This record gives sequence, structure tokens and C-alpha cells, in this order.
Amino acid sequence: MSCCVPSADGHSRCHAPAAGGGVLIGSLGTTPPGPFRPAADRRGTRGQVRLPGGTFAMGDGFGEGYAADGEGPVHQVRLDPFLMDATTVTNAAFAAFVKDTGYVTDAERLGMSAVFHLAVRAEPGDVLGRAAGTPWWLVVRGASWRHPAGPLSSAGTLQNHPVVQVSWNDAQAYCAWAGKRLPTEAEWEYGARG
Repeated sequence: MSCCVPSADGHSRCHAPAAGGGVLIGSLGTTPPGPFRPAADRRGTRGQVRLPGGTFAMGDGFGEGYAADGEGPVHQVRLDPFLMDATTVTNAAFAAFVKDTGYVTDAERLGMSAVFHLAVRAEPGDVLGRAAGTPWWLVVRGASWRHPAGPLSSAGTLQNHPVVQVSWNDAQAYCAWAGKRLPTEAEWEYGARG
């Protein structure tokens, strides 16, 4: 289920979980609250760029990717024209979404998230171990979008920085609120390549 694509009547189809259960989305079994009705001022194209579409070579041609990520072999992909935000979602924009909806992220619900090992700002007792298969990520109690490097950090002074510590579920909920959707993998790579 995708909560980011507006329906024909312009409203996103996200539904809050029923008391004591609800629809399961993703591996955490969480559902974004809703339904969110995108405000007219959030549904425009301000801050977006129009990408012309076309055919491009997608994938890792340098052998630098991870085979498990499916980044190769390089293959041709055709895209229709589309709009994409010119910048990533900032902490300020995500904070506006949380303030407007009362949304609680997966990391906040779980009480922990993964932090790059060189960026951790936490007491030693809050570092719970290494993320499986990626030893450069540490599982840190209290890490969330509000405390991106752990409980001794704060997003408060990073309002124009990209929001981090958000899951796919969290991103889908934000998109529903903003009246947008996440780009596909091909759209993201095409846009990133310029």
C-alpha cells in the first residue's frame, strides 16, 4: 500500500490503525496516522524541478556498488517527464509535518536507530551494538530524527539540513501529508545524475 499517491479526488488514502491492531505496513507493522489531507499550499510545484524524462543508463558501471543492492548490471531505463523536489526534505519541513499531525516515527516508537559509527553522540551504555551486516552502523538507544546522532545530539540547530533517521513508513506518511510521493529508484538515480 502506498500512502503517497493522491487519489483522483485529490485526497491521499491513508488510514489510521484500528484500536488494538490495524493494517500492517512494512516490517515494523506500523501504519502512518491519517487520513492526511494535503493542504493546498503543500500541493503545488514550488521548490520542484521538472525533469524531461528520456532514456538513461541506470546502475553501477564502476563495480563500486553492493551486489545485494541490485545496482548492476547497467541497463537502459526509459522515464516519462516528472517533477522532483529540488532539495531533500529538511528537519524544518519534517518538524512542520510532525507538529501538524502528531506523527511519531518508527525510530521514536522503537526507541533506537542506526547511527554511522563516526557520528555517534551518546553515552557508551546507549550504544547497543552493530547493525547486522553493516559494521559501520551502530544501533543507538534514543537516536531519532530529533536526535540524529544519538541522545546527546539535536536536530534543533540543523533546521535546513536533510532529515535523517526516518524509515520508509515515515517517508510515506510525510509524502501523504505533503500531497506528493517518493520517487522510484529510477527517478531518483536519473534526478541525481542531473
